[in-house]
Amino acid sequence: MKTLQHILLIIICISGVFVSVSYLLPRKIRVERSLVIDASAKSVFDKLNTLKSWDKWSPWLTLDKNAQIGFSGPESGIGAKIEWISKNKNIGNGTAFIIGCLPNDSISFILDFGKKGKSTGCFRFVKENQGTKVLWSIETDLGLNPISRWVGLLSDRLVGPDLEKGLLNIDTLMHSIQSLNKYEVLEIEVATHVLLSMRDTASPTTMNQKMTMMFEKISKFLKLHHLSPTAAPTTIFHTFAATKFDIETCIPISSVVSAPHWLNCYEVAAQKAIMVKHFGSYKRITEAYDAIQTYLKDENMEVNGSGWEEYITNPYLEADSSKWQTNIYFPVK
Repeated sequence: MKTLQHILLIIICISGVFVSVSYLLPRKIRVERSLVIDASAKSVFDKLNTLKSWDKWSPWLTLDKNAQIGFSGPESGIGAKIEWISKNKNIGNGTAFIIGCLPNDSISFILDFGKKGKSTGCFRFVKENQGTKVLWSIETDLGLNPISRWVGLLSDRLVGPDLEKGLLNIDTLMHSIQSLNKYEVLEIEVATHVLLSMRDTASPTTMNQKMTMMFEKISKFLKLHHLSPTAAPTTIFHTFAATKFDIETCIPISSVVSAPHWLNCYEVAAQKAIMVKHFGSYKRITEAYDAIQTYLKDENMEVNGSGWEEYITNPYLEADSSKWQTNIYFPVK
């Protein structure tokens, strides 16, 4: 009986020490990891500030492709919310919502894992050489629970690898966005410019011949009136069809001039667009268009007008088709 009492007394003493020491341990724990990503702070900020992209990089959500995911609130920024339901015990059910953001600088959010507790997360973006250093931190209030405080001592080992995985996923995501099918997709602002153009329809078999003829007519008009191009020639594709194209061949000039009835001359307002550079024969240019379509879908962008091609290289002056450069543009909202 006395032996049992001694054992109970020892257990009580150890428990008392366990509890007492726990209150000397930090109540709040913070884990941080960082990674330099080859992308601008703006592009990384825009991607992470939109919660609809989180299932593509989150170290937890990527564990269950069958998780039910829902969104509410604005598309991005303060108030944007994502919710998930998963049968995977490592994920469970939870929510995340943005509580603060400073463009291209930082994003603060709450992670709520239900019974597993809440944490405050923060992304910070720091320019480093040609890339961006992304710092991801997670801070948790352990409260008065002594067990939680002891477990908190292992938080860096337990949570750190998840943050590292998430940052690597973000790096992979940014690379896939910027170089879809080996094409770098750029979001640009096209300045106001003036076009001298001809518009006509053509079939796939007659398009090259018609475009050549149209460019020749525009060039003769320029030469006759002592006008000079201000940029490379372009072709606007107003409609695409299997048997018919509505095309407009254009040469940019410095200002609007009076033109005969068979020519158009007008100013194009500045606009936002996405652009890819295609190097090589026109026979493979569909790959560049596929990259653009993928980018538009992934970024939830809406096309705002007709796309156009800009011919940087003159194929009549450069015999090596691998050196031909064609820039493809699509205006977006």
